[in-house]
Amino acid sequence: MLVKEIINIGEKIEVVVQERLNADEKACFSMVQDVPQDDELLITMPMLKGEPVVLSIGQRIRINFFRERGQFYFEAEVIDRQRTETVHLIRLKQTSPIHRLQRRSFYRLKINLPVLFRLIEQGPEQPDYMKAYTADISGGGVRLLTDEKLEPGQQVECRIPIGERDFLELKGLVVRVVPCVEGNYKFEVGVKFVDILEAERDRLIQFIFQQQRRLKAKGLI
Repeated sequence: MLVKEIINIGEKIEVVVQERLNADEKACFSMVQDVPQDDELLITMPMLKGEPVVLSIGQRIRINFFRERGQFYFEAEVIDRQRTETVHLIRLKQTSPIHRLQRRSFYRLKINLPVLFRLIEQGPEQPDYMKAYTADISGGGVRLLTDEKLEPGQQVECRIPIGERDFLELKGLVVRVVPCVEGNYKFEVGVKFVDILEAERDRLIQFIFQQQRRLKAKGLI
């Protein structure tokens, strides 16, 4: 499969680079600006912690992208660098087939994230957001720890942080409520995401894999 068949313009991707032999790989982020050929991509200069990552012509890199079915990747080579008035662009040529790395539908990551949620009710006034923490999260749903009593079948709106100043606002259906056995919370609430856009799910899965790598690097998983 060629990149033109699966990668979309405007899609966020992960660029994995190795600056020198035996050095640790760096995962940085970019966005697809164009697909000029069946096996080529034009992307913005990758960024890591707010700083640009300079790529050289001829440099070999790996591109990761995320779908509902998991994480996919392919090898690529930098074949050109371009500059417009507003942005630096990198032209890549696909040099390997596309492989699927994560074969489960949704990898579930155990992580505690602060989440705001509220019930979705009919009418002009919506209830205020309530606080919770995640016990785990995947591209398909989240398990919340909270003191608020919810009922299966209720619909909720969750604000999930995926960066220092970035969050996803996702709708979900409460599918399970049981007494909590973790920490000092009263309830464990299982929420299945509904009406989620593919782009939103891609961003969430990308965030989950990023956090997974961070936790692995620290020896926490």
